[in-house]
Amino acid sequence: MTNTTHDALTPGRVFTPGPNDMEDCFDGVLVASLGETGAAIALTGDKRQALEALDQYYRRVCGQPNLLDDTTADLRNAYYWLDCGHALFTRRPDGGWTVTAAAETTPDAVPVTWFHSPGPVPQPYTRRDDPMLPAGSA
Repeated sequence: MTNTTHDALTPGRVFTPGPNDMEDCFDGVLVASLGETGAAIALTGDKRQALEALDQYYRRVCGQPNLLDDTTADLRNAYYWLDCGHALFTRRPDGGWTVTAAAETTPDAVPVTWFHSPGPVPQPYTRRDDPMLPAGSA
């Protein structure tokens, strides 16, 4: 019989994070920050669930007014900074973990939603509402 708890703590080992590995859980979705950049991760591939859990995380744990740290922002705008995909979690020697994006077909890959720190609206979402003038015509 394998001791899965011990195996998950082995440095270099790929594992699926549990409540003790993440910072908090909101509506069944585990969440954690990813360093000092303001980025975070939610253990779900559903953007709606991730948005709700991450918003609660930033309100309750980080003390921000909402996920975007802007009381005037429409939270639907947060979808621009959410990316769903899969990831591998690897145990570090210090007991923490490292997360790496992975293909859905990768063994032990976990569905996740990444939240990237807000800034300019990322591509391909940006668009120009004003007409583009040909170069040299202005």
